[in-house]
Amino acid sequence: MMKTSPVYVAIASIFAATTSFAASSFEQELQQGCAKVKQYAQAGKKFYDQKQYAKAVKQFEDQAAWAHFCQLNAEESGIRMTDRDIEIANNNVGLSYAKLGKPQWASVWFLRNKDTKTSQYNLKQLPKPQISKDLQGSYVRANGFGQWDYITVKKQQNRYLIDFEGYYFGLRGLIYGPNLGSFDTTMPITAKQANYRYEDCLIQLQFSNDPKHGQKIKVEQNNAGSSCGFGHNVYAGGTFYKVENK
Repeated sequence: MMKTSPVYVAIASIFAATTSFAASSFEQELQQGCAKVKQYAQAGKKFYDQKQYAKAVKQFEDQAAWAHFCQLNAEESGIRMTDRDIEIANNNVGLSYAKLGKPQWASVWFLRNKDTKTSQYNLKQLPKPQISKDLQGSYVRANGFGQWDYITVKKQQNRYLIDFEGYYFGLRGLIYGPNLGSFDTTMPITAKQANYRYEDCLIQLQFSNDPKHGQKIKVEQNNAGSSCGFGHNVYAGGTFYKVENK
């Protein structure tokens, strides 16, 4: 026992030092990122005023992501973000996409704060969505920290190929990265519903049209407790709106 004790102490010391370093590194990255939120907003506005909307989108997306992330990690960042700060950032992204001629992307960004007066006003300014019989395209559902889950639909002969990519962002997920989950299935070209099965997991996808927000997919996962082969806490259920036609 006397011979193994120093080794145990050394290992414990290394573990403690590693844990301490990881916490310190996270806090440093967090504080640096949170300190840039105002810079992202200012740079976005500059590009927006210059009508460089693609560049404005990138800055405003960073503003939105970090505003939410910093709000949830306020104790460690020392920077306070309000719900209004996040709403403004999301609407900044939406307005930039609208100027780029991408109303579908603008709509989903406004929908992140759908109950606020600002978002409701901006949604009303968008053109009425064009509904296509073709289901091909990219569909998204809002995830944490300004991120998105994706469903991609492609046509192959007499069927659609459907791919899902989902994420779970933990409290520190914007820095440490998310858990991942994915599945793929097919659907006849004439159908509007598809299924995916994995062990005791059943996922149903229902395609339909929303007169206000365009084409959408309602996804139902039969068991929230089932992993469906996904990473921890990744969940497929929810409503996905089309943002790209191809």
